[in-house]
Amino acid sequence: MKIQRLTPAIFLAAAFYFHGAAAQMQNPAPAEAFSAFHAFELKPLELSPEVAADKGKKDVTSVVQTHLTSMVLPIITTWNASPTAENETTLVITPKIESIKKVGGATRFFAGALAGNSYVVMRLSVVAQPGDRVIAEPYFYQQAAAYGGAWSVGATDNDMLKRIARIAAEYLQANYHQAVGGATGRPN
Repeated sequence: MKIQRLTPAIFLAAAFYFHGAAAQMQNPAPAEAFSAFHAFELKPLELSPEVAADKGKKDVTSVVQTHLTSMVLPIITTWNASPTAENETTLVITPKIESIKKVGGATRFFAGALAGNSYVVMRLSVVAQPGDRVIAEPYFYQQAAAYGGAWSVGATDNDMLKRIARIAAEYLQANYHQAVGGATGRPN
């Protein structure tokens, strides 16, 4: 009898636990929807001084640049083809890698999970020109867990670089018609 009374409480507690585990931190909404601008420009990926000083990290960021170009540039090209705003304001989007650690395939093969997690932290600077008015500065985070990287021999480490670009592209698309914010990719 007592077990029957506890069963709903256990399921409810489990539902709250797993919902919280799946929730992600959110970026705030931009100052205004991106459709309020006439033109759009994607700048090349910038690197923090820490990342730029490390050749290995710098080399990995070229993969992020490739993914950003393939995912974000088509969005911007579409927006530029049919401007919705009458003003002459350009929205300049500048991605910047603030921090990155990517375990390489050979290291993953020999050290496995002992090589640790991989991660990447990127911020977009979304600025209206002329005037240097900051519209948004969303932050994005992705990681590849050590054990996932070990089991996939580095595939999850490589996929993390694609996921960070995808999350940035999704943020841009979600905020075109209405300023709503979006996921950071970092769990709560």
